[in-house]
Amino acid sequence: MIGDGLGVMGRDKPPAEGVRGRRLLPSFLWLAWALFFTAAVAGAQALVEPPVSQVARINALLEESFNAMAGVYDYQGTLVKRERIDDELVEQTIEFKFSRPFKVYVKYVEPHAGREGLYVRGSNKNRLRAHRGSAPDIAVSLNPRGRIAMTGNHHPISSFGLERMLEIGTENIRKAMKRGDATLRISNGGVVLGEPTWRIDVESRSGGRYVTVRRYEDLWELARRVGQDMYVILHHNEDIDSPRDLSAGQRVFVPHYYASRGKYFIGKRTFIMVKAESWDHDGKLYESYEYPVLDLNPGLEDRDFDERNKDYEFVPINQR
Repeated sequence: MIGDGLGVMGRDKPPAEGVRGRRLLPSFLWLAWALFFTAAVAGAQALVEPPVSQVARINALLEESFNAMAGVYDYQGTLVKRERIDDELVEQTIEFKFSRPFKVYVKYVEPHAGREGLYVRGSNKNRLRAHRGSAPDIAVSLNPRGRIAMTGNHHPISSFGLERMLEIGTENIRKAMKRGDATLRISNGGVVLGEPTWRIDVESRSGGRYVTVRRYEDLWELARRVGQDMYVILHHNEDIDSPRDLSAGQRVFVPHYYASRGKYFIGKRTFIMVKAESWDHDGKLYESYEYPVLDLNPGLEDRDFDERNKDYEFVPINQR
């Protein structure tokens, strides 16, 4: 598969002042007070109620992270992802480029060295352009949600990006806030990939509900109807082999949460979520995403998302 799982949405114009603009300053000052003032009075917590609750601090930090992402027009780097596939944790290292409104280029480092994928929303009939990187090596167009493109992946390439990772984490966290059956904490996350971070922890009770499959409904459609991720549902139903392996009237287990436990790391300098870890409802690590190399707003061009680029191998050299 060529998809790697996480997507982005946002502005159509690059910011004039880098990742963070002046319009974020008032919110930043409030956030800094919220995060550090509470820590300063930790010794008096037994006598005095903290002025800012854990929930308020977490919400403020998530808001700052979305504000920071709105100032990122494009980025490139290296993604290391680990995903549980058929009870095996599979690690992949991928070099990538991303640009708004939604353009993605990926090149596998390991495994499948040399494999490339290119997805530009609204182009090529919204299909993934890809080649294996090994003989027979012919570029093909694939449905991003199809069997070939999704093999060995939790998410389609059409959901790639930093902001999608932030959205998934935020949805899990805010669902815990709403349901009131989970533990939430915010703390110093230490240095992650060279950047000091805050860490948000969420731990929820396992559980879910059974949903009846409707006529002509596949797992993608069911997931959209119930508001849960497709692969999360697939992972927790051992009797389902693929998104199309459903029949009307079948009962499908849908977990309440994306993950029973999650750790989300947000940089103190960039306010970008740089790492996310999720555990399934059996307590096993379900997936992990981190960016050992990340270059924000490098000024990518159209050629970076053109299969005829001489640095790519979609097209034979004599045809580039």
